[in-house]
Amino acid sequence: MTYTVVWFKRDLRVYDHAPLAHAAVRGPVLCLYVLEPGIWRQPDCALQHYEFLRESLRDLAQQLRVLGARLQLAVGELTDVLSRLHAQQPFASLVSHQETGNSVTYARDLAVARWCRAQGVSWQEWPQHGVVRCLPSRDQWLGMWQSHMAADRVAAPVPASLRSVCLPWRTTWPEPSAIGNAM
Repeated sequence: MTYTVVWFKRDLRVYDHAPLAHAAVRGPVLCLYVLEPGIWRQPDCALQHYEFLRESLRDLAQQLRVLGARLQLAVGELTDVLSRLHAQQPFASLVSHQETGNSVTYARDLAVARWCRAQGVSWQEWPQHGVVRCLPSRDQWLGMWQSHMAADRVAAPVPASLRSVCLPWRTTWPEPSAIGNAM
């Protein structure tokens, strides 16, 4: 069965979620959030962030249930999780928003891009802001930013329903100590 993995990062909503809308019209989706211990061990993460994330994920899971989908939760480094998922139920497409985070999330995204290329999985990211990655120089940035900010914005539609792929994965989060961080 062909399906698309919708990777939720910091974009925990169904409204105006271009990757979700894109995937929904193409067929079955697997909605995925990954709790990444390597990121949660960083000094810019705290227990308050973790608690807010759990509350936000509960809301997202409810919104997805209304659409007929289930939020799949996983714990591990992202490329390891994608490898397990791909071995269990191969997929050809991964979609997400482009994240602006720290050097750890940027390195993770580079590793995901390498993993996708090695597996023959297409990964499409949607920008959410005026940050532009991988420019050969900053000389081009201002014009791109101005163009991005001046563009008419049309909210991505909330899918009327989702054809969901569900695997026997986690549906609840572990306590912070279970990911190796007392926060």
